[in-house]
Amino acid sequence: MIYWSGKSTDGIWKRSFEASSFADLFNLLMSKEIINDYDYDVYDRAVLEKYDKTEDDEEFKDTDGELDYDKVQAFVDQHHLTDEELWLLIANRDGKAYYQTFERNTKNGRIEIGENDFDEDGHYKY
Repeated sequence: MIYWSGKSTDGIWKRSFEASSFADLFNLLMSKEIINDYDYDVYDRAVLEKYDKTEDDEEFKDTDGELDYDKVQAFVDQHHLTDEELWLLIANRDGKAYYQTFERNTKNGRIEIGENDFDEDGHYKY
């Protein structure tokens, strides 16, 4: 289980959530409008950036040279972010939750999740 908490710089806004995976946590925080962006799809943008792509790339245009979002979506559907990349994406989306913590349970209590909690392929070990 992943335990996330966030608060604003003034400490007035505070939220805490639990999720079984970083994908679930990401989707939960997006649905609660904590890490979303009204100008673009956060996940899609992160996948495109990971592969050095933009919506302006020729491969995403239709025959008239206009953006074909179905082509972008097909690309995103075939390429994914790792757990570690999702963890970093959430942590860097600090608009509402400027201060964030990610924790997991151990036999000695909760500890903060860090880089060592991911394997060499970016998969969460717990």
